Amino acid sequence: MPDNLPQDFRDVEQSAIVGEDSRSLNLTHYVLAERLIQVEYANIMNDTQGGTASNTLIYILEGGFRGYHKMTSGELWSEWKDGAEDKWYQLYEDNGLHWEPYEDDPIHTLEQDENGEVANG
Repeated sequence: MPDNLPQDFRDVEQSAIVGEDSRSLNLTHYVLAERLIQVEYANIMNDTQGGTASNTLIYILEGGFRGYHKMTSGELWSEWKDGAEDKWYQLYEDNGLHWEPYEDDPIHTLEQDENGEVANG
């Protein structure tokens, strides 16, 4: 049975910064994986609301999707930049996320700063 995990586990460390998004937020591997999960979940929910099959869910199930948390940083970043970033921010701005962003997501700090709740140093 083939192993679908990255060969170098340093590439999936939770605290490693993968990249900076379009709003200048540094995203860790864990935060990025969580955001991608939110986008895929929203896609599945949108697909099934009309009572039709979800192409996203079918793709995941038929291919043995290994999960975002097990992807390399490069794979995550590629997924993010291939349209997921725009989709996630649109869902976020429209209050369309089905659950709150991960507690360590820097979006919370950005919100606090915009509301004047973070001390300016």
